[in-house]
Amino acid sequence: MDWKVEEDSICCEVCVYEYVIRKSNMDINTCIDKIKQHASICNREAGSIRQRIQNIKYWIDELQVANTIPVSPLSHAAVQTKQTLITCLENAGYLK
Repeated sequence: MDWKVEEDSICCEVCVYEYVIRKSNMDINTCIDKIKQHASICNREAGSIRQRIQNIKYWIDELQVANTIPVSPLSHAAVQTKQTLITCLENAGYLK
């Protein structure tokens, strides 16, 4: 099932807040649980959300933004995720 932009936005916002702004050491399963609290993404499998976080990790590293995301990046990251992440980082003041 394809990811909706709204689902990507939720993942990006949680990851940027926790791992870029707060620089937290939140474990990945806690992050997934936090993401699944949102009604529009609650039906996604934890493994699918984890892969999306790995996509976010890939793009955030490519954009050279310091982060504490505790997973390895997936190199076949979705372009939609990159675009959504850039918007999220711009809104948070991390990119211009």
